[in-house]
Amino acid sequence: MTTPTEEEPMSNITVWSAPQCSKCKSTIDFFKRAGFPPTVKDLSAPENLDKLKEIKAAGHATAPYVETPTDSWSDLRPDKIAQAIAAERAAAPSPTLQSPTHSHDLSA
Repeated sequence: MTTPTEEEPMSNITVWSAPQCSKCKSTIDFFKRAGFPPTVKDLSAPENLDKLKEIKAAGHATAPYVETPTDSWSDLRPDKIAQAIAAERAAAPSPTLQSPTHSHDLSA
């Protein structure tokens, strides 16, 4: 499981991966490079067997399986990854603009 650092925003993305899966690693790397490290879960772990069955029952046969708040897909999908990153950026809070700390009388 991946834990974001303080500088990296927490994302709402989960990547269900498999050991030795290059497409899984690429998917995870795409999200990390964009500044949205996903939660990574191992589909081969015994505690995730029910999730694996659920994914297969939904017709997905290729790892990784990616879940976002609004979408899910399997396989390496740069188009879907880009859409998920755009949605995460849109949902991220914007930094607040602060008023200047100095004051000048500009009425003259």
